[in-house]
Amino acid sequence: MLRIGLFKIFIVQRHSREYDKLDPNVDLIELAKKTKNFSGAELEGLVRAAQSSAMNRLVKAGGKVQLDSDAVEKLMINVDDFNYALENDVKPAFGHSNEELEKYLIGGFISWSTQVTQILEQGALLVKQIRSPDTKGFTSVLLAGSPNSGKTCFAAMIAKASDYPFIKVISAEDMVGYTETAKCAALRKVFDDAYRSPLSCVLVDGVERLLDFSPIGPRYSNLVLQALFLLVKKLPPQNRRLLVIATSSNRSFLRELGLLSAFGTIIDVPALTTVQHIMAVIEDTNALSRQECEEIRNELSRTNKEYFIGIKKLLNVIDMARECEPVDRVSVVVQSLMSETFSNS
Repeated sequence: MLRIGLFKIFIVQRHSREYDKLDPNVDLIELAKKTKNFSGAELEGLVRAAQSSAMNRLVKAGGKVQLDSDAVEKLMINVDDFNYALENDVKPAFGHSNEELEKYLIGGFISWSTQVTQILEQGALLVKQIRSPDTKGFTSVLLAGSPNSGKTCFAAMIAKASDYPFIKVISAEDMVGYTETAKCAALRKVFDDAYRSPLSCVLVDGVERLLDFSPIGPRYSNLVLQALFLLVKKLPPQNRRLLVIATSSNRSFLRELGLLSAFGTIIDVPALTTVQHIMAVIEDTNALSRQECEEIRNELSRTNKEYFIGIKKLLNVIDMARECEPVDRVSVVVQSLMSETFSNS
């Protein structure tokens, strides 16, 4: 077992098993896996929080606080106490951005084409590459595609599936109102924190928004550009491994800035362009009846044209159709798809 895992188990044993107050069903190995990035102080705090949770069960309800007379003998810390402490009391300073990742995965995942599985397979290969002791332990990948094509969802899935102990998300929406200097400092802090973990993943969502890009001018923040360029290319310290995943809806802009060359791998995230792609998504949602799906398929096939729509936009169309009167659903979907394709032509 890894040394850090043994250290975590030692902390738990010291505070609980020494007094036979740790439930035998508590799996210390599993607990060690859940606390990969906990420091010694954080582990001690976790144990204390679990002890407190166990003691609260022995407090009698009533007009005033009363403790069970046999509390000392009855006190037993179980797995639920540790889970409660992990969920509500103690969070590691360096660890997962679970809430951010889950936010990007709301609504589930639809594999509408073999292209989708290929993207995930490429991501899994990069994750494996970082773990391998035969590699330098560093690479960066850019997921590039049209707006609403699901780039962030792909990035979040790859990051979550990596199961790295340190995963952090950087996005422009978390830096609203920041000055250029403040943005650079925030970027630097995330990467510095990543260097402290033996295995890390940093997800940079919406590179062009982070750079304050505007097509009128064009305008962008050169200070943030230079900081991001250096951080994306910088090798982590010795014995540290890092995967950088970024997303962008404007590949040509990044090419003009020279930032595209900073990424080791570029993965294209496609939009839906065929009737088969569109129907795969519609049928997977189960939002429309089989007859409605057939009518939509026939209408789309009859036009005999290539479509162009991002999966996020298509899901919005489906949600809108779901709320329509049944008689209008087919026409709403077809007209929306026609309009979206026309606007992108």
